[in-house]
Amino acid sequence: MFGNREIFEELITISVESALLEMGTPELDLVISRLNEDYNCNISDCLEHPEYLKQILCELFGNSYQDILKSIHGSLQKTTMEQPLVNFLTILDDNS
Repeated sequence: MFGNREIFEELITISVESALLEMGTPELDLVISRLNEDYNCNISDCLEHPEYLKQILCELFGNSYQDILKSIHGSLQKTTMEQPLVNFLTILDDNS
């Protein structure tokens, strides 16, 4: 049985993958590859380190980052918005 942490990790993984698949499979594969190469992690690890995902998305997609972020927001807002997910989105939304 899943604990809350695993559920939040799965929600993030599904939301990010869905947003990137809207752009195409190569884009998703590129993000997965960069997370692994740069930070030795995968999408689910971004619950604890959303800054990794943000850095890679900004580097790879520039202004399109905002569109990806909107899609992630849309997916996650359809679920429970408990604190770990709010924290994840807050860091992704940070303009610094």
